[in-house]
Amino acid sequence: MFKYILKRLLLSIFILLGVSLIIYILVRSMPYDFVSNKISALQSNTSLDATAVEKMYEMYGLQDNSFLGILKGYANWLGALCRFDFGKSFVYGDSVLNIIVDKMGVSFAVALIATFFEFLIAIPLGITAATHQYSLRDYVVTILVMVGISLPTFFFGQILKDLFAMKLGWFPPSGLLDASQTLDGIALLGDYLRHMFIPILTVVILSIGGRMRMTRTNMLEVLSSDYIRTARAKGLKEKIVIYKHAFRNTLIPLVTSLAGLLPSLFSGAIITEQVFDLPGIGNVAFKAMMQADIPFIMGYNMFLALLSVVGVLLADLMYAVVDPRVKLS
Repeated sequence: MFKYILKRLLLSIFILLGVSLIIYILVRSMPYDFVSNKISALQSNTSLDATAVEKMYEMYGLQDNSFLGILKGYANWLGALCRFDFGKSFVYGDSVLNIIVDKMGVSFAVALIATFFEFLIAIPLGITAATHQYSLRDYVVTILVMVGISLPTFFFGQILKDLFAMKLGWFPPSGLLDASQTLDGIALLGDYLRHMFIPILTVVILSIGGRMRMTRTNMLEVLSSDYIRTARAKGLKEKIVIYKHAFRNTLIPLVTSLAGLLPSLFSGAIITEQVFDLPGIGNVAFKAMMQADIPFIMGYNMFLALLSVVGVLLADLMYAVVDPRVKLS
């Protein structure tokens, strides 16, 4: 086990190095950047000579776009990453790491609650659809799957906002907190939950479809196996056959999907946060990307790459938990 983990950690380091190089080259090769946008805004009011423009690029470390200049900039940026220095955001004027830590709490809370209800709803529905194939409940689950897969987030989120906030007035339409009131304790927590209800509901409804389909497909495949027919022939109760023998093998593909769970918890739902104006990391990242904030874009993507690598490693380790036949060596 220890040798396997050590080998995967060493492999992860090489993967992150490759990802960092790709991110840096792609971002530095963008046709525009924060400085060019800023120069365009300044030139609308006053004229800037070539010397002033060159000094601005030099101030932000973007003066050399040659191949050697990009490699030198990459080496400096990689060295800073090794010291956990993600750089300073051009747009927000603060450390990229500080911004990520400060803003990811909202995104994490929304994603964690939504993920909990997603698994709580999707897995039982997928199991019951598989065990009652071609029945009414199976068709209902199939319809829910199609809804979850087909509807765009911005469209469905606006529908829920219009229904629950604008027409019924049950929940606030946007934001995270009612600025007109001074709340604390339970009242403050309740206000947070009221503001997050519609965004969480949006994420849950649109995400359970894929999870239900995966559970249903895997359960149908397992239920047709020889050892399931043998278990039924021995006279075992149907609940024991389904939940003890069939469902445990269904967990193996589900564990694979957990590799992407960790980055999704911290990355933020960009479209959802835009629709409901939540101050999460997804919303902040979107605004930074729209203004070509190079340090933030690179730091944010490296943060997601690191979480993805850790998520894959944890998923591999979980295989040995759900499937005793898997030996990590």
